[in-house]
Amino acid sequence: MLMRKLTEAEENLLKKFVTNLYGPVYFIHSLPEFIIPPINSKVSRKDTSWRLNILESLTSGDLDISDFLTTSDIPLDEAMQKAKAFHEKWVERFGHSSIAEQNLMHLCIEDTSRFLSGDIELMNKRPSYIEWSQRYQRPNRDRFVIPPELENYPELKEKFIKVWNVSFDAYETLVSKLTDYLKLTVEKNKHESDKAYMGRISKIAFEDARYALLLSAKTSFAVALNALDLQDIVRKLQSHGTKEAEILARNIIDEAEKIAPSMMRHLSPSKYQLTVNKEMEDLVNGYDLENASVDSDVELIDFTGKNGDMTFLDILTMHIIFSYTGKPLERIKDLVMKLGMEEKAIIVKSASSKMDQFDHLIEPFRSVRYKFQLRLSEAAWHQLLRHRMINFNAYKPTIENGYTVPPNIEKAGCTDVLKRAIDEAEKLYLELHEKLPETSSYVVTNAHKRIVLMDTDLWAFDHYANLRCTPEAQWDIRNISFKMLDLIKESTPEVAEFLARRKQS
Repeated sequence: MLMRKLTEAEENLLKKFVTNLYGPVYFIHSLPEFIIPPINSKVSRKDTSWRLNILESLTSGDLDISDFLTTSDIPLDEAMQKAKAFHEKWVERFGHSSIAEQNLMHLCIEDTSRFLSGDIELMNKRPSYIEWSQRYQRPNRDRFVIPPELENYPELKEKFIKVWNVSFDAYETLVSKLTDYLKLTVEKNKHESDKAYMGRISKIAFEDARYALLLSAKTSFAVALNALDLQDIVRKLQSHGTKEAEILARNIIDEAEKIAPSMMRHLSPSKYQLTVNKEMEDLVNGYDLENASVDSDVELIDFTGKNGDMTFLDILTMHIIFSYTGKPLERIKDLVMKLGMEEKAIIVKSASSKMDQFDHLIEPFRSVRYKFQLRLSEAAWHQLLRHRMINFNAYKPTIENGYTVPPNIEKAGCTDVLKRAIDEAEKLYLELHEKLPETSSYVVTNAHKRIVLMDTDLWAFDHYANLRCTPEAQWDIRNISFKMLDLIKESTPEVAEFLARRKQS
């Protein structure tokens, strides 16, 4: 993220609202909640630090600064001591840890690796994230993370930097070649300016060329979370197994202590957290799975009613009736089993037929579930994991499952450019995996595929499909989404009418 040197006046103003003026980790504080989301929203499409966005908002005339400055005469140190004493009395002594859930915090993390950012989003499902986007912005060559573990291995570090440069060279070549190709194949819209047209095709070029980039590419994200969830993430960072995560955990603690010292408790990972991942890897690596492979990118492994006495339609109908009668479930089950297929279908249709494109299903639709096995690119995975109502089980990034070639790259005749970058990344991956396995994931590319288990209820999938089965969705995740949608419609045709109902143009 771009952060310039501030003037003294800017520093004096900004330090009232952030815990750190120049470091990569800081908290936003002392601003009304309604101001923070618009500031955050700029970041996915603007390569500047949140701090500069705050300054711009405070000094552009949009806000009256005097409305938001702290006027309390109580010294900060005194206030912190009182908060600590209160916490010790009501949280430590009485075990009332839920008070930490009321402490809302806004954490900004800049210039961390794309590899680590993806893992952080899986560490706790409750926080809300917004991330710098490779789809909308063009990365810089110098914006990548060198794993700190490589500092003691100069030869490996040199190879790592070389492979990053190979991947970035491929990225720049692909952007250029794709832009030329798109000029020939994408028509300019009526009344579209030359600038808007170039912006539109440049975005397509960026989002396809990024498949050549490594997961060591830097990204930045903001997260709104409560103190209890922050404690959980800090513990998991310390047991992540990479030095980057350890350093980030320390920086988060240091900054959080400045605004919520009384809440920064129980931050050390447990013995279980520190040992379980390594012990389980050692255990399962003893099994012979070397020749196991996945044949399909999308497979419906299981769904409610697939096996058993009650069908999908039976179970969904039963939960709908229960929600609107409150009668014993066993009695409702007896009733449902006596109803005809047509009558049950009418009940389900009545519960969904009047929805528009922005409505959500009623709660009974959470009672039926689907489980998919997906093989998808890292580029698509980083979009999928943002759907936080869905449960995911994912292994770390690897080169073992092949890779995705964007169709435009193939049509433009530059698959070889992408493949050369992937080949160099895979060579280094194998060497790192043997010598420093905790660093090997950093050289996996956005094109490489990983296998993910996705467990979702129908309510959450409806929301997901309504967003991702649209022309606005990126092509990779859209293709995967339609494959899942087709499998659901085939297996449970009762829901086919209302899924993915958003306008398709």
